[in-house]
Formats: sequence, C-alpha cells, structure tokens
Amino acid sequence: MDEENFATAYCELTESRVRADHPFFFYLSEIRLAQAELGRAISSPTRLQETRAILDMLDAINGNLFDPDEALADRDRKMLNHEEDVWLDVKQKLTDGNIRVASLLAASSHMRNSVSYLIRARDDAEFVDKVKDYVVKYLTKLSIYTYREAIGHVLL
Repeated sequence: MDEENFATAYCELTESRVRADHPFFFYLSEIRLAQAELGRAISSPTRLQETRAILDMLDAINGNLFDPDEALADRDRKMLNHEEDVWLDVKQKLTDGNIRVASLLAASSHMRNSVSYLIRARDDAEFVDKVKDYVVKYLTKLSIYTYREAIGHVLL
C-alpha cells in the first residue's frame, strides 16, 4: 500500500514538491484569509465598489506570481504608488461594531503577513527568482490602502 507523504506538498509556483511547512504555503493561506475577509466586507453595502476593487487588485497581484502577464490596471498601480504607511487610530471604528471595518482591517493584516511569508520564501533558492519585487511591493501597498479604506482615510 502506498503511503502518502504529508511532509511535502506540490507547489504550483515551482512545479515541484516542497516541504509542507514552507513559507510559500503560509503565504497562500494568508492570501485566502484576506480574500475571505474581503468577501465578508463585500456583504456590507457600504462602499461596495471600493471593496470589490480591493479584491480585484489582490487577485491581480497574486496572479502575477503565477503569470507575469497578469498585472494591476495602470490606474490601480498609479493609485497604489502613492500609498505610504501611516498610523491611524482604529479603536473608535472597531468599538462601533462595524463588520466591514473589522473585515477590511483583518484583510489588511493578512496581506501584510503574506508579504512576510513571501520574503521568507525568497530565502529558498528554488523561490528566489519566482517571487518578484512587483508582488511584494504592490501587496504591501494594497495592505496599506485596505487599512486606510477601513479607517475611511483614503488618499485620492
């Protein structure tokens, strides 16, 4: 009887089996969590188009890992290029019990975590050329943009 090896898993990015606890798999999990939180935020009728736009941008950035031809629309890329990290007080927004705000903040945190895992994945020689600066840069900026959208502090 063939025993399954759960210590490794197939990685679509490298088209090889890598250890199951590789940072890239944690990256994928964080992206899925961010997508799930954005899906929850979409259930709120507030700023629906803006929330869907964030989900579309996340999909394009993540897709770029697997297909370099998939990229952000020019207007989205230009908009994200203006995002800089700032500290904003979220306590009041969260104490109001706003589901959309909480979901966007969670999505932003998952995006930030996913960036960290991508950077760690680059330590592996098999991933160093697969994880491009484009994805790291725009995922970081989208995380900041999502955070600001949650707070209602979007720079236009």
